[in-house]
Amino acid sequence: MKARALSLALCTVLMASCTATPQISFDADPQANFAHFRTYSWAYTAAPQGTNPLLSQRVRTSIDNALAARGFTQADPGDFAVGFTLGARNRVEVSSLGTYGPYFRPWGGWGGGFNQVDVRNITDGTLTIDIYDTASKAPVWHGRATQQVTTDQISQEKVDSVVTAVLANFPPPAGAKR
Repeated sequence: MKARALSLALCTVLMASCTATPQISFDADPQANFAHFRTYSWAYTAAPQGTNPLLSQRVRTSIDNALAARGFTQADPGDFAVGFTLGARNRVEVSSLGTYGPYFRPWGGWGGGFNQVDVRNITDGTLTIDIYDTASKAPVWHGRATQQVTTDQISQEKVDSVVTAVLANFPPPAGAKR
């Protein structure tokens, strides 16, 4: 019984560690010429309606810092425009730990089994960053991160790590698989 409890605890820790890393995806226009991109501007300046304006400011600051670290400078208008969206989606996760039994009762005799079901409400947060060519006004790059989030305040460090992970694929590496 202790071995089963230990393995259950280990599985829980492993599952929790899996949610610590966001799932990153990106897509790029294969015809876009990313080599001429040197400057950027913002597609919009106000926080999108219905979002936390403080979190939006953290994301914007993080994107500014990440692009500056890659050698891009802000201009009006820039060679490309940046926009982002934040979203959250609630889901219910149900897991069954299986039937325990028949098991031996410590006070003697055999007993029937029981089934333990775990039901959890989970919130998945999503950050999407879009890049548009300002000359053609066409979208040229799309990156997204999805991760389980809590209702606690999301720190600037957490935002920085997610933005850095998404923008690691911008501009897209030559021959990158999307």
